[in-house]
Amino acid sequence: MRDDLYVHYHQQRVGIITQTASLVMHFEYDDSWLRSSSNFPISLSLPLDGSFADASSHHFFANLLPEGNVRGQICKSLKISPNNDFELLKAVGGDCAGALTITGSGGIDSIDLVPRYEPVTEEQLALWSVGTASAFAAVTGHSEIRLSLAGAQDKLPIYVDGDQIMIPLGNTPSTSILKFASSHYSHLPENETFVTMLAKEVGLPVVDVRVRKTARSSVTLIARYDRQFESGKWLRLHQEDFCQALGIHASRKYEKEGGPSLKQCAEFIRQYTDYPLIDLQKLMRRSLFNLLVGNADAHGKNLSLLYSRNGSTRLAPFYDLVCTRNFKNLAREMTMNLGCVRDPDLVTLKHFDGLASDLGVRSNLVIEQVKELSERVVASLPIVIESYRQQFGESPVLERLPTVIRKLIRRVKSQIK
Repeated sequence: MRDDLYVHYHQQRVGIITQTASLVMHFEYDDSWLRSSSNFPISLSLPLDGSFADASSHHFFANLLPEGNVRGQICKSLKISPNNDFELLKAVGGDCAGALTITGSGGIDSIDLVPRYEPVTEEQLALWSVGTASAFAAVTGHSEIRLSLAGAQDKLPIYVDGDQIMIPLGNTPSTSILKFASSHYSHLPENETFVTMLAKEVGLPVVDVRVRKTARSSVTLIARYDRQFESGKWLRLHQEDFCQALGIHASRKYEKEGGPSLKQCAEFIRQYTDYPLIDLQKLMRRSLFNLLVGNADAHGKNLSLLYSRNGSTRLAPFYDLVCTRNFKNLAREMTMNLGCVRDPDLVTLKHFDGLASDLGVRSNLVIEQVKELSERVVASLPIVIESYRQQFGESPVLERLPTVIRKLIRRVKSQIK
């Protein structure tokens, strides 16, 4: 008997996923979706006419799944082979990034049903917060909890009501993401919160992030940009990261391994977003900001396209902003080349010219942005330090990160004098 998975966009069936003998996920659009006047391709790599290979469909859906150690722990908990993307998607595909829901049956609960949640106790939250056990693996795939988030960091889709954190059940959408501390990287939640606040202060569009302290550590609460409250209920918005849009598997998300480059991302923005000049400027400023604050982990899955309910396409708010330079045991090389160089300490004036060429903009525009953004970051540091302190209290990152960032900016400024 053939085992099928059904892909839904809200209450509409979009298509069916089957698994080939070689464990590749084969996707076909449903006839009812193709006949619908409101249809759209769920990915730029999966056109409605079906002119895509099985590899593209497999890569799109595999990109919805957790990676690395988190994936390994989930598969062990659910007794699924680590390389079986189909079975893992069946187990955890109820609430993914974006608007798609994957089920093992042809139907799906109505969004008009009363949302259902399971509260997380403060004791459980404190136990998870220290980062020594996988909360995601302990929760997802069990009972009525079918949650999936891409990436290697331990995180959990949740719903937040005041101070109460809850786990969605069944088809209930999550509205926030809960990230935990790491046993390998000290003060990671505080680091991400500070850098995201800094990005917002200098004018970048970012997700809303805050630190939540527990009895044992701290966690990060991130509001989901792919959720929208409308007519008294939460709705999912469709999105895809650039690995999905380009048909690239998550295992190759780094440019040196065949992942997206800034030039490819710029070409897609120019071709597919409604306001490409605005989005290209955002991409340029994000790239320069990551250089100035020492975020070397800005790979293709940390950039996404957001599709609104009225059909418009734009670059999604920026997320996963961390000063990785603060961690001595992390490689300093950037995951996306900046003007054909990966080592940020080797970036010179000619590499900014290369960045301009990749983005299709004038070189002097990039240099102007480097100068302006450098000044704004330095001027914003004391503002963000004080704002962080007032909202979340003291933290070692308030001294360490500004020191690292100021040093990086001095080096960049010395190259463009």
